[in-house]
Amino acid sequence: MSYDEMKLKAKEHLSGNWPVVIITVLIFLVLTQLFTNQDRVVTLSNGESMVSPSSAFFNLLSFILTGPLTYGLMVFFRRLREQTADIKDLFVGFKRFGDTFLLNLLTTLFIALWSLLLIVPGIIAAIRYTMAYLIMTENPDMTTLESITASKMMMEGHKMEFFSFALSFIGWFLLGIATFGLGFLYVIPYYNASKVEFYENLKRGTVY
Repeated sequence: MSYDEMKLKAKEHLSGNWPVVIITVLIFLVLTQLFTNQDRVVTLSNGESMVSPSSAFFNLLSFILTGPLTYGLMVFFRRLREQTADIKDLFVGFKRFGDTFLLNLLTTLFIALWSLLLIVPGIIAAIRYTMAYLIMTENPDMTTLESITASKMMMEGHKMEFFSFALSFIGWFLLGIATFGLGFLYVIPYYNASKVEFYENLKRGTVY
């Protein structure tokens, strides 16, 4: 299946479900992004500066929530293919909090370490682990490290294909930025629904 066909399938799954999709994505963004990068700097009496405790707390809270909520978001978009998606799917990751939190922690750490070399190794690492959440949603008995390893194996020989696939959305993401973030309420569902199609076709060996 070509990228265009995957995107067309994604649009079919999204059609008629936009209200619940937008609400789900909006909740996800609020809980994982709203308070991040809002580092307020306070000046101490000795003249030194530090990040305010409240900013540090919300950044930490967002990081803690990202793993379980990203897992839930992948469950939501997989169930969208079957027209059974529900907002509550977003929170199923908290039933596997340890695994999903650790998955976010380890993938973030691995990508950061590879990025220390150069930006290209960081991008390759991000692509290598990109299917870990989807694999975990399908395999409830799989550990975090097993999911990461399975993603690496699945993406072996397909990293350039996924890079080209992701790059095809660059115009949409730029539109999201140009609309001061409002466009992301369309772009994020479109991308993730298409990514699920990529994953399903990759399992069948029908990506081209």
